[in-house]
Formats: sequence, structure tokens, C-alpha cells
Amino acid sequence: MASIKDVAKAAGVSVTTVSRTINNNPSISIETREKVLKAIKDLNYSPNSMAKGLSSNNSYTITLLVNVEDEKSFYNPFFYEVMHGIEKVVYEREYCLIVANLSTMLKKENVLDWLIKGKRTEGVILPSSIIDSRMVKGLRNNNIPFVSLGEPTSLRETINWVDINNRKAGEQAVYYLLDDNRKRVAFIGYDSSKVFSIRRLEGYKAALENSKINFDAGLIIEGRNSKEDGYRMMKALLNKNDIPDSVVCADNLISIGAIRAIQDSGLLIPQDISVISFDNSQIAELIYPSVSTINVDVFELGVQSAKMLFELIEKPGTRDQELLISTNVEERETTIRNNQQHEV
Repeated sequence: MASIKDVAKAAGVSVTTVSRTINNNPSISIETREKVLKAIKDLNYSPNSMAKGLSSNNSYTITLLVNVEDEKSFYNPFFYEVMHGIEKVVYEREYCLIVANLSTMLKKENVLDWLIKGKRTEGVILPSSIIDSRMVKGLRNNNIPFVSLGEPTSLRETINWVDINNRKAGEQAVYYLLDDNRKRVAFIGYDSSKVFSIRRLEGYKAALENSKINFDAGLIIEGRNSKEDGYRMMKALLNKNDIPDSVVCADNLISIGAIRAIQDSGLLIPQDISVISFDNSQIAELIYPSVSTINVDVFELGVQSAKMLFELIEKPGTRDQELLISTNVEERETTIRNNQQHEV
């Protein structure tokens, strides 16, 4: 009996593409859809998860639980990269992935209770921003494995979670700048309401301390992730008597505004001020000068969260796990080392 991998190979596409075609995902082009459907017909393939579900008590379904009204988790563009990573693992296991809105009511029950009581899912992945103790208790009492996307800080109990090593990312950014003989490193876009931002600032402080550089609270500026706030925060730093020689931006949108503010002040990047940001979106390459970044692999975040969930499904009673995904520096034009090769 043909598998989804056989179909993918015959059509020359990924397993995820086959699954999306089966589920009529609008992102699949007509040409690709026709290739996949032809391979399905030629191989006489039928989705195994459906057949297995009819002959057993298992749903062969994984649920990604979100709150569409929570901008921090749902409207963040990186959420879709995370979801892509989850999809890859789920469909390789020939399960189905459903995305459920936490606030949806079905038969007068919230969607999570509806999924649990009806045994409609084998496991749940959900952002740490929507987890609470009541939810944890309900999942555990019904023996539903679950994994948190992100480090949960509001819970007393331990749970399984996967996150980016944001503390190490903060350290990497500072060490990279210090290695370029920068001495006065600023941090703009700090958000005390976000765990990842708190951890990055912890890394920033640790790197300064380990390098015997005094921490200056005046070089930390809180703000939102927008170009306008990036410009405002950078201008505030440039109005100081002792301006920074480098700046760590919370994300690439902030770096756009920061770069413009530096240029409007008549200063050169990276000669006068180096700039480094987090994440590695296409924006970083399109800005001029292109932005050096700490690469945050959110696709891998999705992959590892799904792998952890399947381990919990297959090995009930597994100890709670905490997994941090490493980051790396992507050098571009806003830091001095990128330009050394052009110096005479």
C-alpha cells in the first residue's frame, strides 16, 4: 500500500506539499496540485490517518492550539514558520494537523474541552502565552500529551517546552560587537512583557559582566517592534552626551528605524556605529546597509516541538523536558568585520 512519502517522491514534491494538496490548501499552485493528484491516482493512495482512525480508537490528529485574538502569538509572522516546522514532522508521521482557535465554542464547550472529551486529538502544541494551570490540569487529567511553544514563566508546575536559547542569543550579540572593539553597546526595543526579550537582556548583561564592562541602564530603551519606534529609540541614544558605538536591536523592523536615525544624524554604519539585530528574515538582506543578525531558527522550533510531542505520545510517562535551540551570527554590512575586506 502506497504511503504519503511514495506520493511525494513520485510527484517530486515534499510530504508537506502532498498533505496540503489533500487538504485543499490554497497555497498550492494548480500545476503542483495536478502533479500530486496524478501521483495519488497512479499509486492508488488513500491517507493512512483516515483509514487507521476508522479502525482504531485513535484520531491520528495533532492539534496546534492558538488564540486568534492574541496578537503576540497568532499575528506574529514567525508563527507561520513555526507551524511549517510542525507540519513537516506531523505529515511525515502520516498524521493530520489541525489548527484550533482557543476561543471557539463547539456544542457549548470551548474547543479544548471538545477535543479532549471527544478524543479528537492525540496531542496538543500551544504557545506559552495561552497556557494556564487550569489548562495543564485538564490535559494531564485526560492523558493528553502537550508541548509548549516557548518557555512558560507563569506556571508553578513543570511542563514540556521548546524555545530558542534567547539568553545565549543576547550574549552572542554582545560578544560579537565586543570582538569588533566596541565598548559602548546599547540595547533598544526591550519589552518586559515578553519572556524572550527578558532572556535576551539577561544575556546582554551577562556578556558585559563577563567582559568586565560596567552596565549602563541608560543604554537600554524599551519600545515596540516598529520602524517608527526604532527611529525614536535610536534618536534618544544619539541625543546623549556619550553616544553608543554599537546597538543591539530587538528585531529587524526596529533596525530599519535605527539605521535611518543614524544616517540622518550624519554618522556612518558601521564605522561610527555598528548595528546587529535578532531573527534572520528577508528584511535583513534587503535593507541598505544589510543587517547583521543573530539567526533565530523558528522553523526548527516547530520541528523540535513536534518531535517532542511524538516522543510523549509513543512513550507515555516520559519525564518533562526543556529544550533550547541554539542561534548563530549572520554577518552582513552593518558590522565592521563585513567591511574589513574592503579596507586598503
